[in-house]
Amino acid sequence: MKSANWVAADHADGRLMVWLMNEGDAVQHVSASTGADLMADLAGLVGTLHGCAPETPILLNDDSLRGGTTGTIAVPAKVTELPMGEAMLGTHPLRLLGGLSQSAPVGVMRGAVNRIAGFLSLNPDWDGVICIAGVTTHWALISAEEVVSFQSFLTPGLWRSLAPGLGIEGGAEFQSAERTALTAAMETIQSKPEALAARLAELQVLRDGSDSETSARLWGLLLGAELSAARPYWLGQNVALIAAAPLDVPYCLALNHQGVPVTRTDADRMALAGLVRAWRGITS
Repeated sequence: MKSANWVAADHADGRLMVWLMNEGDAVQHVSASTGADLMADLAGLVGTLHGCAPETPILLNDDSLRGGTTGTIAVPAKVTELPMGEAMLGTHPLRLLGGLSQSAPVGVMRGAVNRIAGFLSLNPDWDGVICIAGVTTHWALISAEEVVSFQSFLTPGLWRSLAPGLGIEGGAEFQSAERTALTAAMETIQSKPEALAARLAELQVLRDGSDSETSARLWGLLLGAELSAARPYWLGQNVALIAAAPLDVPYCLALNHQGVPVTRTDADRMALAGLVRAWRGITS
């Protein structure tokens, strides 16, 4: 086995992924859900890596950090110029990637920026819009490896909050009937966006289909509102989607229904590529 010289760590949407690295190559990979104490979870997960020395440095990309040892820089900004904090995790030197901020509309983007950096490292000279879907979804306008501006939405987080009250368990299967339900709900809300709260209330009583159809309708209402608001970002643009399953399916369905060609990517691969790029910036 190759000797390891650093640890890449990515935390997003309650999931922590850790790679034991030899330069740009992953030697091992482990992941786990996270609780209230991220640093304790990170230390425990790093401790499961075979052959990881106590002094091995860790580079952490954390989408949940709020200030602390990492700051932000204002857009427009290059993804290679993020601020970086320093700390210790036991005997491991710890580097923490910072993020981007924006004054109008007010926004902060942290972990998603690393995925953008990963995508751009694998797709040099790419200009357009990148949609990074998560509990918070970000639409970022990219030009010359700069994030020019971005818009954030709580759509997936809203779905997770509303689904239990509608008796929905799990995600939609998105077979033919579910796809039709999603796109029909999108069209309903895009024609009358002011009726969103009313249409959501109707879902509580209009249970004439399966749970998966109700789930698809909920996705359609929420994504219809999001895509209407994000129209200046995706209209006439190259669009890349960075979304882990199961979020990739409803977002692709919604964008395809708008006639938007989408470049789909693997979210974990983008996260690791971004960390590798940041590590090379530290060590070069």
